[in-house]
Amino acid sequence: MTKKRIVHLIQSLDNGGCENFLLRSLPLLNEFEHIVITLKKRGELSSKFEKKNIKVILKNNLIKQLSAINPDLIITYLFHADMTGRLWIRPLTKYKVIPFLRTTYNHPKYWLPRLFEKLTKKFVKIYLANSEAVKHFYYKSIGVDENKIIVIPNGIDVKKINTIKPNSKLKQSLNLPKDNIIIICVANLASNKGHKYLLKAFEMVYCKYPKIKLLLAGDGKEKNKLLNQISNYQSKNNILFLGKRNDAIALLKISDIFILPTLFEGMSNALLEAMASKCAIITTDIPENRIMIDNATFVSTKNSQALTIAMNQLISKHKLRQSFGQMAFNEVATKYNLQDITQRWTFFLKNQLAKLNPPDKN
Repeated sequence: MTKKRIVHLIQSLDNGGCENFLLRSLPLLNEFEHIVITLKKRGELSSKFEKKNIKVILKNNLIKQLSAINPDLIITYLFHADMTGRLWIRPLTKYKVIPFLRTTYNHPKYWLPRLFEKLTKKFVKIYLANSEAVKHFYYKSIGVDENKIIVIPNGIDVKKINTIKPNSKLKQSLNLPKDNIIIICVANLASNKGHKYLLKAFEMVYCKYPKIKLLLAGDGKEKNKLLNQISNYQSKNNILFLGKRNDAIALLKISDIFILPTLFEGMSNALLEAMASKCAIITTDIPENRIMIDNATFVSTKNSQALTIAMNQLISKHKLRQSFGQMAFNEVATKYNLQDITQRWTFFLKNQLAKLNPPDKN
């Protein structure tokens, strides 16, 4: 029997949350044939998709490419792909296009994606969203009919991550002594991730606990600003800018505390990975995080003082760190196990495909 063909449209397959979500999920949705079309470039993860038998195509003449593929369904991810699907593919082809909402865009600089959604939502019959918080945002702030939005959260392979042990050689390579408390933030160096507030808080905590290290895994436009910020900090030699990494889980496994001082999110894959790695977690008190995890220390956004207090508490209490880490693990195993999420994906796709091709009543 020929498998139904699904095209996933995205700007690129660079190392990001949405891209890694697809890399984890699509190979498990093996009842369907998946093809990823990238709009800008293939991206660093493209070879990993192909190793898992997911075809990756760089956009050339998109309409012609789609005609050759003849997909049964097209799913778009993030603003540029959503715009292409809604303003280009939808009016020029017969294919059904479903946007997968990945973030709230709840920041002044993202006025254009919000305006686009308000102006074009009438053309969309059904949405996917990766969290109830994202669904609520689009319903309340954008005016999307909440009955049009189906939530399928990100999932993670909890069993696999639980088998990974802390790597002492990795710790040595980063010059991390055994008696140091390791704090980590895994996030692109973008203004909305809140790194500047974390660095200010770390400087204050360092004065009390000089045997702490901060690992920043990720790269981005804010790097030079952040390096300039810490140029006169006493703690600057204990802050490691690691750049883009493909070993986030290994880094989390050697860390004690995970901090995500983000201003807004969709559903953070880094937070999922930290939960599965049994890290004690400090993150911002925003709906996207509150709805995702119960067992974390929540602080208000843009608040270095609150981050300082939270770090001091977890650094000083080893058993509290362990307890929070274990409870976070239990929570992710119950709510976001990848195999369970895959079943929800499969049910949704079968349902949508059945609507396109209803069974013969005769």
